[in-house]
Amino acid sequence: MKNLYKVLVVAALSAGATSCADFLDADPKGQLVTENFFKSQNDLEMALNALYAQVALTQTNSNPAIPQVQGDDITSTTGSNKSAYLSADAFEEPSDYKGVNDLWLAQYRVIQAANLVIDNADKVPTTQEYIDMAKANALFWRATAYFQLVRIFGPLPVNMHNLPDGGKSPLTPVDKIYDEIIVKDLETADGLIVPTSYEGWKLGRTDNCNYWVTQQAVKSVLSAVYMAMAGYPLERDGYYKKAADKAKEVIDGVNDGTYGLALEQDWNQVYSVANNWSAEQVLTISYMDLPGAMGGNPTSQFCKCHRFAGLNNGWSDFVPERRWWANFPDGPRKDAVYDPLIYTYTRDSQGDILLVNWWAESFDENGNGTTMISPRHPMFAPFTVNADMEGNPLVEPHSYAKPAYDGQSYPQNHRFIRYSEVLCWFAESAARAGVYTSEAQQALQQVIDRAYNSDNKINASSLTGDALAKQAFLEHGYEVTGYPLALVTRRADQFRLGENASGVWADQTLKASWEYRSGEQLDVLVPKGTPTHGVQTTGKKFEKVTSPYVYPLPSDLRLKEEQPVAATWNGIRAMYHPYPPTEVEKNPNLVRE
Repeated sequence: MKNLYKVLVVAALSAGATSCADFLDADPKGQLVTENFFKSQNDLEMALNALYAQVALTQTNSNPAIPQVQGDDITSTTGSNKSAYLSADAFEEPSDYKGVNDLWLAQYRVIQAANLVIDNADKVPTTQEYIDMAKANALFWRATAYFQLVRIFGPLPVNMHNLPDGGKSPLTPVDKIYDEIIVKDLETADGLIVPTSYEGWKLGRTDNCNYWVTQQAVKSVLSAVYMAMAGYPLERDGYYKKAADKAKEVIDGVNDGTYGLALEQDWNQVYSVANNWSAEQVLTISYMDLPGAMGGNPTSQFCKCHRFAGLNNGWSDFVPERRWWANFPDGPRKDAVYDPLIYTYTRDSQGDILLVNWWAESFDENGNGTTMISPRHPMFAPFTVNADMEGNPLVEPHSYAKPAYDGQSYPQNHRFIRYSEVLCWFAESAARAGVYTSEAQQALQQVIDRAYNSDNKINASSLTGDALAKQAFLEHGYEVTGYPLALVTRRADQFRLGENASGVWADQTLKASWEYRSGEQLDVLVPKGTPTHGVQTTGKKFEKVTSPYVYPLPSDLRLKEEQPVAATWNGIRAMYHPYPPTEVEKNPNLVRE
């Protein structure tokens, strides 16, 4: 009976409330069950596993990631279930609110589960080390949940102890959310005894990768938070210096061997399903079968999100914006983030699968061309899992020259924070603050060296001040391109610059993205003469070829994005996303000023 009781309690912890208003208005009698639950270390571990079940649910499908489509790296495609994606891309109020609904609910469930651990961990008869570890994990995820929400919605309803309030919590201003919750929780966690590795703990770690919160994860997120506070909307003086200091603590810990982090030398290993436990991951959100995980552990339903609908039943959720692709530096990173050629599932006259460029056309005998790939865009690769010729998933680095797995889900880990990002954050914040210049250059050079070809590689030691800061900003954007599951996405970077950034930053804002998209969009995406992999419908070679099925692009390629943006820029309302209407109905305080 005792074990059954505990199973029921943990199930309740995992299920969470159905909405923020629901858990804020919870019946206090229902709290008695959980208050009487925390009697042993095993109970506390079960509550932590319940928290991690909620964390996994924040990214199990693409809906909560929809607001990130606002960034200039991602668009989507037209379709009956894509209106939420396209509205985010267009800076307009959606007609389908599934993105903001699911993000809101998922993050508030994390907050609820974290509150329970924070409020009860000290009651448990166990070691102080274990209590500190548990509280640090819960404080981290509560802070991170509010950090996710505040950058999407702005002012938020807050409840720190799951106490009922009649569903009428007032909005807490952005500055107080940062100061009194996010920073306070993270700085408290940073002062606790947090493991640098869960080796020997029998939880929180598999192979060489930690999937529970570590000391280095707390410091990394603090750096990202301080950078956010230095930018829009708070624009706090001195916070880029604080960000640089905290990122430097992580880098110093890596250099002296305290933190077992390292950059992957081969960019194709960064997102590889064969490398789920990469040492580059500061923190992963895992969808593997893990020791102690809750039954029915969520799966990652992302392996079709980058594939086009016309290619082996992909979903076309996250489609590359062409302009960002065109400006993306050539090299191993670009070839890992985007498929260099697209596997068409069509065979030529010799029986070989056609691999074509996304802009390629199929020409008839009269020279008339027909677009081969729809949508006529590049295609992201990070979520894609290859398959053998029988359709079975292959546990190996992604190859564009192989077919894609057609399953809806696959147990791949999500790269929530990577060490390359910390190096970029350090370089940008140090350059903005005017400190650690040589160290910042060295950090950025590590990111550049593995990402570029030898003929276009940038020498970071030649950069200082704004030039160094902007290059680090861009490199971070390239590192997380097309990956809406990162803690700091390209959209988040653009948001941090605010609405009216000037100087070297003026062309990197969300508003600048809207301005380009609302204009003629005349940038050359692919220059005239570019060798293009295509095909003739007869199977014959083209008249002017350098190799079979390759022809020089006859003219510069310019294309407008298919999705028009909002006709007018609506200020901060265009940058923030709307509160979920279902929540507004329950709580009339959810009104944006």
